[in-house]
Amino acid sequence: MSTNTPEIRTAKPGQYLTFVLNSQLYGVPIGTVREINRLSEITPVPKTPSFVAGVMNLRGKVIPVVNLRSKLGFERTNNTKETCIIVIETVVGQVGMIVDSVRGVIELFTNQIEPTPNLGNSAETEFVLGMGKLENTVIILIDIVKALSNNQLAELGTLPERNAA
Repeated sequence: MSTNTPEIRTAKPGQYLTFVLNSQLYGVPIGTVREINRLSEITPVPKTPSFVAGVMNLRGKVIPVVNLRSKLGFERTNNTKETCIIVIETVVGQVGMIVDSVRGVIELFTNQIEPTPNLGNSAETEFVLGMGKLENTVIILIDIVKALSNNQLAELGTLPERNAA
């Protein structure tokens, strides 16, 4: 049974942590999230990519922090009291992601999830898993780990070592 249609990426039903970035609602599978923290002191690390905010001390462990706004190509804004860091688990360990605000955990069922529409260069948007529908709101469902390339993840994995010197 072969088809000539391209593979359609679709998010799976389940629980998603929702957050706001650039006035848009996003969702990430709850299984990738380790914890959510208020914005705390971030130490900049020289000669890192522009989307890397630096490193932070998370209960004695130094982890890299990414400004998700910058990583996804949005303009940087000032942090507010709602700005949070979502800590995720990756192949190189924990990574913090700065987001504008966290909304909460929602449950999405199969009938509430649409496949990813054609968004142009699929290599650059492969982290978009699908579109969630909650009443009149569209939630962009993403694989937050895939938003970082393997090279970027490897580079982030060396940040705590560079900063420890």
